[in-house]
Formats: sequence, C-alpha cells, structure tokens
Amino acid sequence: MAILQIGAGGVGWVIAHKAAQNNDVLGDITIASRTVSKCEKIIESIKGRNNLKDTTKKLESRAVNADDIEALVALIKEVQPDLVINAGPPWVNVAIMEACYQAKVSYLDTSVAVDLCSEGQQVPEAYDPQWAFREKFAEAGITGILGAGFDPGVVSVFAAYAVKHLFDEIDTIDVMDVNAGDHGKKFATNFDPETNMLEIQGDSFYWENQEWKQVPCHTRMLEFDFPNCGNQKVYSMAHDEVRSMKEFIPANRIEFWMGFGDTYLTYFNCMRDIGLLSPNPVTLQDGTVVEPLKVLKAILPDPTSLAPGYTGLTCIGTWVQGIKDGEPRSVFIYNNADHEVAYKDVEHQAISYTTGVPAITAALMYFRNEWSGKGVFNMEQLNPDPFLELMPTIGLDWHVQEMPVAQPEIKILK
Repeated sequence: MAILQIGAGGVGWVIAHKAAQNNDVLGDITIASRTVSKCEKIIESIKGRNNLKDTTKKLESRAVNADDIEALVALIKEVQPDLVINAGPPWVNVAIMEACYQAKVSYLDTSVAVDLCSEGQQVPEAYDPQWAFREKFAEAGITGILGAGFDPGVVSVFAAYAVKHLFDEIDTIDVMDVNAGDHGKKFATNFDPETNMLEIQGDSFYWENQEWKQVPCHTRMLEFDFPNCGNQKVYSMAHDEVRSMKEFIPANRIEFWMGFGDTYLTYFNCMRDIGLLSPNPVTLQDGTVVEPLKVLKAILPDPTSLAPGYTGLTCIGTWVQGIKDGEPRSVFIYNNADHEVAYKDVEHQAISYTTGVPAITAALMYFRNEWSGKGVFNMEQLNPDPFLELMPTIGLDWHVQEMPVAQPEIKILK
C-alpha cells in the first residue's frame, strides 16, 4: 500500500503526520511540493515526534508542479500510490483530478476547486468543475472523495448523521465555525492567506425556499453560544458545503457562518478598501508587475509559524432543526479542538489539525473499502457511521447537544 500527498503547507503538515501515525494501513508515504525543502521539514518533524508508526515503511519527498498534468502523471506512475491526497491550494484540484484519471488512481481533497469569489466560481457553480469527473472516474474504476476536511467535510457528515438518525424531516442547516484561540499576533490567517482572503471577501450565498440568496460578505450576523467557547458573533459566508448539502440533503435553508472578531474585521475592511486583497495585477512605477494579494501573503505570518504558543479552542459544528416523531427538534453536532493539544501531537495549530485529521480518517475509510465506490463523491453521500466511529481515534471527538427550538435571530448589517 502507498499514498502520494501533494502539498506541504499547514494542512499538508498535519495530513502527513496523521498518515505517518497510520502508515501500518496506508503504507509508504511520498510528500510532493514545488518546494522540496518544505516536504523535508515535515519529514523531519514526523521523525522528531516519533510519529512514524511502522518504521519499515518509506517516507520520502519529491518535487512537482501541481499545475503540470504531465509531471503529475509521471510522478504518480513513479510512486504507484493507491490513493493521491491533494493537500494543495484549491486551484490545483482539477489538474490533480485529471492526472489521477489518466493514471487510474483514486483521489481525495479537502476543499472545492474554485475561489468562491470570482464570477462563474461562486457557490451555485462551486463543484461543477469537479463533478464533471463523475462519469470519467466511474469508467476508470477509481474513487474521488471531495471536501474531506472539517468544513467542508465533517460538518456534512454530521448533517448526514442527523438525516439518518436524528430527524424525519430537516428544516434548517446552519454550519457554525469559530476559532476562540489566541496566537498573539495583531493580524494573521490560520491557513493559506491567499485562499483565506479570497474566501471571506466574496458575497455570501445561502439556500432558502428553493432558491439561492446572495448578500455582501459580513452583512448577515447572528450571535451563537458555542460549547466551551461562549457567545460569539458569526457572519454568513460563501462556503463549499452549502452547495453540496443543497445537492444531497433536502432542507428549507442551508447557510454557513464563521466567527470574526471586531479587530479582525477592522483590518480586513481596511485592506479590502485600499485594494490589498485584490488578486488582479498592478504595475509599479518601475514597471514591476505584482498581485496585491500575493504581496500581502508574503508579508503575513506563515500559518505554520503560529502553532507554538497558540492557546484556546475551536468549535465547529452543524446546527440542524427539523421534525422527529412529529415533534420539533434542534441539535448542534460539534467538535472542540485544542490548539495546544494539536501542537503537542503534530507541531501545528488546531485550524490545520481539524482539516488534516478528517482527511486521513477519510483515507482510512477508503483503504478499508468503506468509502471506495467508483465515481466522485461528496461527504454527504457516504455512510456517516463508520467515519464518526473512527475519527475520535485519529484525534477529533464529537458531541450532540440538544438545543432550544428557535429560528436564528439574524441581524442585517450595512
């Protein structure tokens, strides 16, 4: 058995550690990136933490340009993995899927292929480029598992679990995400700044009464009492799983909410207003062409550097309301992750941890032939029970909290 991991950023760091902890099942591990030194740093950390469970298995690095389909196919044929795990940025998803199709090897990723901000890539169209591989993967006899992080990912498994076990009819699904931790920086992003800043400046799309609703970012807000994290402000945002849940789970409203502190939004709004969040090239006085967002990415702290000393908890979950046995019901299915626990385990912070652990849980489900159908699948389509049984043994537990039945008190902001 063998896996090929493409990507060596923060999420890739955690995925590699967790793969190494489970290499008795996953087999040989190859980590590939444009920058081999990043792969080697991860390997050094894995060995330093004694996280390689079976020391007879290979743990190696390779250089690859994930935009180069021919190079990807050549690497896949060299490594001969049973599964390719895409831990790279979302814009390489389609290239890696095409390479997997050509090489006839199964595929797994953690986020959608588009930026959710640009026209034609917004939530209603979000999965179209990857869903286009459904028939091709089925014909090739390989599996594609999409969005196997936490959100997207586990929150959709929570929704599928709710449909299977907790409700007869779903009214609303609200995905709730807050980071109540403290990294000590005035401003930083917890994962790739370029991906993060594109994601949170796009209009929010949510599904309500059989149609898409679109509002500017940060103009719909509610306050929610998160278990162990307290009352937090969360804002409606465009996000991958709203599209896939709409596709596979009947509900009257489906919406994604993320927590932002007032100081964070002040920085964000200032940078957006002066153009620093733009991905469009600008020409400097000396003729140099730069993209403001890439310049900002170079200035901001590397998310990996935030891990030492990061304290506090995250809380991510799925708030589902509907009917069970003829009576209204409301539940919040959630996880709390601890930044310090994540660092002790894999030398990284909990934001990346909550993406990497589910990815390896899904990979193990594939290797166990629990999630190995031929074709392309989102997490809502797959059996939630064995996944939720396995995930706590990989590093993330989960809980079901009964909630008062009540419509969210959504505030409309200018």
